[in-house]
Amino acid sequence: MLEFLGAYPDLASLVVRVLVGALMVVHGYPKVFSKEARSQMIPMMKGMGVPRIGFESAALLETFGGLLLILGLLTRLMSIFFVIEMIGTTALYLTKLAKAPMPMGMLEQQFKQTRGYLKGWELDSIVAAAAVALMVLGGGAISLDALLGL
Repeated sequence: MLEFLGAYPDLASLVVRVLVGALMVVHGYPKVFSKEARSQMIPMMKGMGVPRIGFESAALLETFGGLLLILGLLTRLMSIFFVIEMIGTTALYLTKLAKAPMPMGMLEQQFKQTRGYLKGWELDSIVAAAAVALMVLGGGAISLDALLGL
């Protein structure tokens, strides 16, 4: 009944690329270009055991890798890097951030029931899944990868 949807992998790739790419740019841009954000995030990440090179690498990947995803350039390569980053951030959440005190208020029970899943790594797991899909689909016909024959 819904077989016709299988005829649109290029559209699916475009939608996933643009949305994930935009999300990553939004997360990475302040890490690269905002002095205020950097002055807060670098010490916070250092306190969790993330070396400065790890922070800078993530910031550059999110900002410029996100732009490459939007354009559909080097889609599979960027997707591999994003999967690696999301595995790392998920591990960080599970070992460092998930042990932080529970937030007070109406979501406290939800945080307890999910054992920290809603403390940030739910987004990372979805980004990782989308990146895996892009590794399989590639940039699609509506991409610079296709235009350049990559």
